[in-house]
Amino acid sequence: MNRNRNIQFNIRLTEKELEAFERKRKASGLSKTDFFVKLIHSCNIKVYRFDDEVKAIVHELRKIGVNLNQVAYLVNIMQDGLAVREVKHMHSSFCEAMNRLSAFLDKPLTEDRCPSEM
Repeated sequence: MNRNRNIQFNIRLTEKELEAFERKRKASGLSKTDFFVKLIHSCNIKVYRFDDEVKAIVHELRKIGVNLNQVAYLVNIMQDGLAVREVKHMHSSFCEAMNRLSAFLDKPLTEDRCPSEM
């Protein structure tokens, strides 16, 4: 494509980021400019605000992790019946937390899609 590209754009990358960029660019066979332009046009960027809703979900998942340690303790002291009941409760809590997380991820603040993806 013949374009008048008269604007220079500079970015800073870590060594690892630059290595990843160069590896992918070389594999594509494109120039740096063409690869970057293709990247801009073919990506899907979602923006989220990690607010109290997400903090509550993370808190719930951490509590489930603590409960999992308690289940391991119950199994170790031969309290299998209690452990099974606790696992059932944890499963329910985990599914609820994951459903809330999924609903959050389904509603980004903004979503930038390429015109070809719309």
